[in-house]
Amino acid sequence: MRIPRPRRGLAKLLGITFLALGFPLVGCEPARPNNIPQDSVLVTGADEHWWERCSYDQKENLDHCQIFNAGGDVIWNEAFLPYDGGKAANETDLMIDSNARLKSWQFVCLKNGRILLPKSQFEKFKEFLDRRTGKSRTP
Repeated sequence: MRIPRPRRGLAKLLGITFLALGFPLVGCEPARPNNIPQDSVLVTGADEHWWERCSYDQKENLDHCQIFNAGGDVIWNEAFLPYDGGKAANETDLMIDSNARLKSWQFVCLKNGRILLPKSQFEKFKEFLDRRTGKSRTP
């Protein structure tokens, strides 16, 4: 005669609960929309995510970046300039830092600590970062 084991049912219930609640919290990335290039880097903020991709144009000596929102729409697709006013980042320096402290879909943070700003909004974002980093005391 077989004696039923109540713990086996409990173990199944706990396993199902883990899969239903815990699994999505561990190591899952949002699905990449089809139009976002495979070499784009996923960046996550507090409650949103986006993709970034940059390349160095040797002929023009500038960086070109694309930033896509979660749905795959283009937010930025233009030349980006270094916030520090230095030279453009070459291919080996264009490593996007998805864990940067100041990350935002408005600019690109690199692993070497440099930040790239969209050329069309350079002064506006430079002013914002100057205030945010304490370089400017204006409100």
